[in-house]
Amino acid sequence: MRKTISLLVFSLVLCLSSLGLASDFDFDDLFGDDLLMEVHEDEGSFKPEEILLVNEGLELGGNYSLSVNASRLYPGKGEALNSLESRLGGQLYLDARPEPNFRVFSKAKFSYALPMGGQNHQFDGKLLELFSDFNYENKVFFRAGKQRAEWGVGYFFSPADVINLGRIDPENPTADREGPLALKVHYPHRSNNYYLYTIFEGISKPEQIAIAPKMEYLLGKSELGAGLFYQKDRSTRAMLTFSSSFGDVGWFAEAVVGKDYNKDFLQPKGGSVYEIVRKDDFFTQATVGGHYSYKDSEGLFNFSGAVQYYFNGMRDQNHRDSVKAIRSGLPIVEPIYPENPWDEEQMKAYLQALSPYLMEDGLHYLGATIMWNNMLGTKLSNATFVLANLSDRSGMVTNTLSLPSFSKFSPSVGVRFNFGDETSEYGFLGKNTTIFAAVTIGSGSF
Repeated sequence: MRKTISLLVFSLVLCLSSLGLASDFDFDDLFGDDLLMEVHEDEGSFKPEEILLVNEGLELGGNYSLSVNASRLYPGKGEALNSLESRLGGQLYLDARPEPNFRVFSKAKFSYALPMGGQNHQFDGKLLELFSDFNYENKVFFRAGKQRAEWGVGYFFSPADVINLGRIDPENPTADREGPLALKVHYPHRSNNYYLYTIFEGISKPEQIAIAPKMEYLLGKSELGAGLFYQKDRSTRAMLTFSSSFGDVGWFAEAVVGKDYNKDFLQPKGGSVYEIVRKDDFFTQATVGGHYSYKDSEGLFNFSGAVQYYFNGMRDQNHRDSVKAIRSGLPIVEPIYPENPWDEEQMKAYLQALSPYLMEDGLHYLGATIMWNNMLGTKLSNATFVLANLSDRSGMVTNTLSLPSFSKFSPSVGVRFNFGDETSEYGFLGKNTTIFAAVTIGSGSF
């Protein structure tokens, strides 16, 4: 080896000499005075395999989005309505790992909406996560703080996601959701995982602390999950999840059996009057779906899509019949506010409080999307989204065409319409069609 180095050095000097540069060349200047240095080992330094696990200071990142949306609504009856809205939003996260076995992470989101006319602007800020990670001898791993829990495997719907505070928005299923305040204990064993969540969100007494164990088993290309959520006098749920793939098709399934305590239902009181009652109720929920992607060798047909069926057993038949009757005639409902007659503010507050009982009253739902990216090799992309209540044959369809971007401007146009009769979930406000155009400006991640 030393002979090889000597030959290389001799060859270098010989080459410089042949170019007439050797007389002015100082070999020591090539490397400086620090060719060889003595290295002292720091007894407090990290092991080589730990260096990549340590961050100096804080890592800051996130995303930013500014969009302007214009739309024209064509109702089934009446004149068309125009609207214009500017929306500013984004996320910020902080990640610090001062030592290999300790990490602190925080993520927050914000949004600011300014509708046409510049009035009634809305600002919303929310802390999504704030937790620390640590472990015991790299065998048992802990996460303490506000954190998102990955329980469900569904895309548009996830009844097994019983821990997160935020629910999946079928129109934006990949959006981050808010997690609860909890302590998670994770014990990995071979290819399997065992979890125990202790949840402190929204409690006022020690006996209200929720407990949620979960197990995940890897079976070849498939994964099976089983979990239990228990909170005294509030809710009990047992869940199963399964995900697998066959070739280019991935599929998933969830099943939940549970009981809610003091759950609200709409019930007939007599005549055209309905009241909100509370009772204990057992229920079942289930979902199954799949996703697929295809891209030809020339890049002309780049498709991806997903479809999911959801059985929602959260409401009984009496409640569903009551909701249908209320939509058909809007009868008087047992008042939450006893004052009579109601003023405008009381009526508005009451209708807002009632609205959750009028949504998701169906037993069967379907969500589907198909995307054609870079259509025929162009910079155009198209996405179609369908959300339907199969029980009352109502739903909504949205089609969005993304136009070529230039600089940091990304325009798109689309159309949205709903279907269903006046007693249905998506049709009781009337059939309408909306044409919209939007542009995002200066958006991106950092």
